[in-house]
Amino acid sequence: MARGDTPMTRWLLNGQEVENPTGMTIMEAAREHGVDIPDFCYHPGLSIAGNCRICMVESNRSPKPIIACSERIADGLEIKTDSDVAVEARNSVMEFQLINHPLDCPVCDKSGECILQDHSYTHGPDRSRFVEDKNIRHTKELGPTISIWGNRCIVCTRCVRFCDEISGTGELCVVERGDRAVVDVFPGIPIDNAMAGNTVDICPVGALISEDFKFEARVWNMDRRDSVCGGCARGCNIEVETLDGYVKRLLPRENLEVNDWWMCDHGRYGWRHLYSENRLTTARTANQELEDDSATSTLADFVSRAKKVAFLIDPFLTCEELSLIHGLSSSIPDSIVGGWLPPKGTAEQFPSGFTISSAKHPNRRGAEKIFGSKVFGKDGKDLLKALDSRKVSTLIAFCGGPAEEGPGSSWSEAIRKARKRIVFSVMDGDWLKGASLVVPATAPLEKEGTWINEDGRLQRARSCWKPGDEPFCPELVRLQQVQMACEIRTRCLSAAGVFRELAENIKAFSQHSHSDLGDGGLPLSRRRARVDSKGGTR
Repeated sequence: MARGDTPMTRWLLNGQEVENPTGMTIMEAAREHGVDIPDFCYHPGLSIAGNCRICMVESNRSPKPIIACSERIADGLEIKTDSDVAVEARNSVMEFQLINHPLDCPVCDKSGECILQDHSYTHGPDRSRFVEDKNIRHTKELGPTISIWGNRCIVCTRCVRFCDEISGTGELCVVERGDRAVVDVFPGIPIDNAMAGNTVDICPVGALISEDFKFEARVWNMDRRDSVCGGCARGCNIEVETLDGYVKRLLPRENLEVNDWWMCDHGRYGWRHLYSENRLTTARTANQELEDDSATSTLADFVSRAKKVAFLIDPFLTCEELSLIHGLSSSIPDSIVGGWLPPKGTAEQFPSGFTISSAKHPNRRGAEKIFGSKVFGKDGKDLLKALDSRKVSTLIAFCGGPAEEGPGSSWSEAIRKARKRIVFSVMDGDWLKGASLVVPATAPLEKEGTWINEDGRLQRARSCWKPGDEPFCPELVRLQQVQMACEIRTRCLSAAGVFRELAENIKAFSQHSHSDLGDGGLPLSRRRARVDSKGGTR
């Protein structure tokens, strides 16, 4: 049969007739009907290996159990996942998997998210019959960020296939045979590619360990937030995990339109600046430190008194923050706006199609939609020239991003030439010397709002801070407070509320809202159908 242009196959799953697109594997098809078949070596982003055998099911076309990860559905096929034959087969596999596996759960970093640990509760006997000595395998560094605890390895080969198929670097291999088999690197070739951290994510047990996360936290104690990586213009979807208000690790989040199941190591380990000695967390004037409320009132006083203000924006600001800056600049006659960009990095592309952008910022596209396509081009050059010739009396500069060098030497020098300047900055540095007011700025992981990636996809970034635990007032709130003091608005809104205003005022964002974006975002050009009062769509 066919559904539209898709040929369909009818088959029996646990006695019930079901239908799936032709060519699907039994495991994939069963999951579409809510039947979960256990796996170790299977991963949707990798080739099928079929070597762990935990996914065995009973089939009417085989006298023995078959593996569901590689066998395809067919008309007339009858599959039982919960029969005595299938359950006994999976239980036997689990017993073999656990023969040499150590009882490391109390000290293993994978505990709490370990597939082997999960399956041990639902498959296999409740005690071991193995009385012989366990095989001892190597514990060693595989590269600068990854170690292997070989005793835990079940040789699923997920990591090996990742290095062959996704990163294309091929550093990992399986050495020895039988129960002595274990993953290792080729002699003198450590695993040190820009996507190496993904091998730790996909390891179903605690064999591959991230040196960055080792012994840092128990996974069940951490808070998780879905967000977007701000390390480059690709905008990989990520999970940010925190403990007691501190970021502990970043993990990739599945989005087949952006980053599949992966993220690069530049983004994965690029959050240490949050706790750098040079991190700016307190507002100050040229003479003294200020309380947060005083900083906001001082900023509001500067803006309300200014007759002409130049605004220097950066591509790390969210669309919501940029919208508030646009509102401020529009309320002050003869204001000028320009932007600065961090230097370009190296673009990287991998055999799987995963790419790392050379643009090391998350929201140039968003700024250009709000301030025009020339904001980082001609407008930025004009502002730089005006600063260098000392024609700018009052400057409000945004110097976000994680770089220790801030906006770079030329912009840093130019900023210092403004007679009166207010600078929002993530890091402390030379560009802040002599500033009338220095205001701490949120880093990319601390922002609440939206960014537009290099493909024009609008995505939500969520702050790693818990509400109420912010060490200082974020720009999203501070800029609204300034607007209230200048009588531009009457109340403070959430990021979603500010975005609604943006969608009403800027055509490119019309008919979008935070709730429409979901977990994976939407291309800015694509609007979701809305239901009108009569039940129709528009």
